[in-house]
Amino acid sequence: MLRRVDRGGMFLLVRRGGWIKTSDPDRWRRVDAAEHLSSSPLMRRGARAGVRSGGEPILASAIPGKRIRRGSEWRYKRAMDLLVWSLVVSTLAVLGGLAYLLARRRPANAGTRRRWYETSHEFRAFENLEPAGRAAWVTSCNREYFEGVLKLHRSMRRVKTEFPLVCFCTDSTTAEQERALVDAGIITRRVALSSLTNPYKHKWLEAFVKLECWKLTDYDKVCWIDSDTLQLQNSDELMNVSLKPHGIACAVDHEVFPEPSEHVRLRMIQTGVFVLRPSLDTYDLIRDKLGKVESVDGSDQGFLTSYYALSSFDDVRFFSSSYNYMKRGLKRHPQFDLSEIKILHYVGHPKPWDGGEPGYERLQRIWDLA
Repeated sequence: MLRRVDRGGMFLLVRRGGWIKTSDPDRWRRVDAAEHLSSSPLMRRGARAGVRSGGEPILASAIPGKRIRRGSEWRYKRAMDLLVWSLVVSTLAVLGGLAYLLARRRPANAGTRRRWYETSHEFRAFENLEPAGRAAWVTSCNREYFEGVLKLHRSMRRVKTEFPLVCFCTDSTTAEQERALVDAGIITRRVALSSLTNPYKHKWLEAFVKLECWKLTDYDKVCWIDSDTLQLQNSDELMNVSLKPHGIACAVDHEVFPEPSEHVRLRMIQTGVFVLRPSLDTYDLIRDKLGKVESVDGSDQGFLTSYYALSSFDDVRFFSSSYNYMKRGLKRHPQFDLSEIKILHYVGHPKPWDGGEPGYERLQRIWDLA
C-alpha cells in the first residue's frame, strides 16, 4: 500500500513501513499508516518511493507534472499497451499475407512499375522511305465500336487515302453491322476471341487482336489504327516507312511534338497507330513471348513495349505523335495548333459516338462534322 505525504504542496508516495526524507537532508521520517490514494483529485504531482530489501529506506523524489498510478492502474496500462502492440503486429501480419497472396495471383510479369526507356534512336522514321507495295489500314470492330469504325472510314475517304481499310470483326459484331461495314467499302475478316490470348488481364483480351495483323500476308505492309481515331489529314506516307524484317514503326506518348533530332525517351510505345510488315515468322516470335515478358498495363501496348525492349528498340522506327495524338494533350495545352495533328485519338470514355467526354466539346464538334 502507498501513503500520501504532503510536503508544501508536493505530494510524495511511499510504501507503508518505508522512509521519507524531510526538509532536512539528513533526517528521515517513517511512514506507518497506509492510505488509498486512487481517488485523490490533487494527485497532479507525485514521487517514486519504495523500500529496499531489509527495510532500508529509499529516497522519495518528486516528479513534477506526472501522476503516480496505483499498482492496478499500472497493470491496466501495461495490458492496454500489450493489446495495442498485438493488434499492430497482427495487422502487419495480415497485410503481409494479403500482399503475398496478391503477388501469387498476379498474372505473369503483369502490373510491374512503369519505367522510362532511354534509346539511342531518334524521330527519323521518314528519312529512309520505300515503296508501300500492296498496303492497307487495319482496325477492329465489336458491337460497341461499330459507329467508330464507320466514322474512321469516312474520315479516311475525306482525306483521300489510297489504301483500303480492313476490319477484324470479333464475336460481338452482329451480322447486320458487318453487312453495313461491307456496304461502306470496308474489307471485313472474322476473328474469334477464342483464338486470342492475353495472359495478363483478361479484360484486355480483345486488344490482342492487333497481333493478327502479322498474319495478313496478302499485304506487303499494313498500318494498324484504333477505331476511336479520326484522320484529320492524309497519312499515307506511313506506308512508305522503311522497316526492319521483324520491326514496326510507331509513335511515343508526346504531347508536344519532338524535333527530328531528339532522342527517344519513353515509358511505352503507342500501339494505337503502328506500321508493320506481315510475316508468320514474326507472328510466331511475338506469340512465343506472351506471358514471358511483362505488360505494365496488362494490354497489348505494354506487352509490345516489353517485347521490343528486348532488342533495345533496334527494330523500331519512331515517328511523331502527330500521327497518334491523344485528345487529353489538347486540354492540357489549349494553345496547341490542331492543324498540326494528322490522326486524333479519342481515348477515354464516353466515346464520341456516345456523346463524348465532358470538357472536350471542341473535339466533339470535330467528330460530329467528320
